Amino acid sequence: MTSEIDQLLADWKNKIQVVSQNLFDLQELPTYQRLCGTPGFPKVDLIGITATKIDPALAAINDLFQYFDLLLQKVEQASRLRQQMPRFLASEQKIAEIKELLTGASIQLPVGQTPLSQRDLLTGSQRANAIAPAELLQLMTQAFSIARDAVLAVDAAWANLDRIIQDAEWQILELQNLAVSLNQGNFHQLVQAREAIASLKAKIEQDPLGVSADIDQQIKPLLAQVRLQLDLCEKQQTQLQEKLAIAQDLLAQLIKLHSQSLAAFTESQEKVLYSTAYTPLPQEQIDALSQWLTRLQNKLEEGLINPIMLGLDNWSRKAREYITLEQQAYTNNSALLKTRQELRGRLDALQAKALARGLVEDQLLVDLATQAKQLLYTRPTPLEQASVLVTQYEKRLNSP
Repeated sequence: MTSEIDQLLADWKNKIQVVSQNLFDLQELPTYQRLCGTPGFPKVDLIGITATKIDPALAAINDLFQYFDLLLQKVEQASRLRQQMPRFLASEQKIAEIKELLTGASIQLPVGQTPLSQRDLLTGSQRANAIAPAELLQLMTQAFSIARDAVLAVDAAWANLDRIIQDAEWQILELQNLAVSLNQGNFHQLVQAREAIASLKAKIEQDPLGVSADIDQQIKPLLAQVRLQLDLCEKQQTQLQEKLAIAQDLLAQLIKLHSQSLAAFTESQEKVLYSTAYTPLPQEQIDALSQWLTRLQNKLEEGLINPIMLGLDNWSRKAREYITLEQQAYTNNSALLKTRQELRGRLDALQAKALARGLVEDQLLVDLATQAKQLLYTRPTPLEQASVLVTQYEKRLNSP
């Protein structure tokens, strides 16, 4: 039995030592000393969320020290009784008394007030609370965790808020510069965030937890919203620049193609006579399209992204339509010139063939070749008539 008591006493002495060390470490925290007010650390006049959380925490810590004294007294009382016992043949009554001190409801807590709702007519307004050391230690552990977390939350807030606010101010400056670069002017959210931060700086000392909450719940979401808007605007402007580059490339293609088409048309008019004319686009249409693009570029300074995007889409459709028409005119006029050249080459080849066959003096062939050459080397050449003559020459040459 005495060995059981000795082991129980040893366990409690170890627990007392651990509790004492943890309470001492908490008490030595500079943040705790600032919150309580100690020599060298004037007490901070807390307000807001911090006061709501810290005032009960500090009260709980004061209770912890009182409970610790009660617990310590009870363990020391049990230790004294054990020292008074003989080494051998200890009385069962003494052993039971020590055991009751360490395991029974031996600690009398300060008198507490009984709520009116829990009284009957014969119940007093005050009641005494007796509790076992283990139960008291469990209550102390729970209270210590809550109080410690509250103090450490303030400690972390005081340690980090200057950096957090500085980071927020840098973000505001970065976002403001980005807004200016995107020609978006001043975002009212950034002005609002800057004013809010200026107000929060003055509250860091008295309400660090409130300042942290405001930053997390107001400042950070506000800056995230602005960044999202600016990122979207930056993406749109990138798309806009890409569309603008495509438009400029289309205009350059159209101008070059128009020049080629006009040259082919002019040459075909001089050299070929054909029933259908393939006329290039009027220069006025090219100029109007170019002026339209210039107006869209000038509107970029107004920051009207969506209307300009729509305008560029419409412009590009019209430019591609013009390119298609101009390409058709160029292809057809070039084909007329190519046909004229091909007919010349074809006639030369047929005459060489006639020479090889000994038919060079065939009068019909001579007449057909003379008429065809006269047409093919005349400006403008009547292509349809010349083609008929060359075909007749070929048929005559290949006939039996």
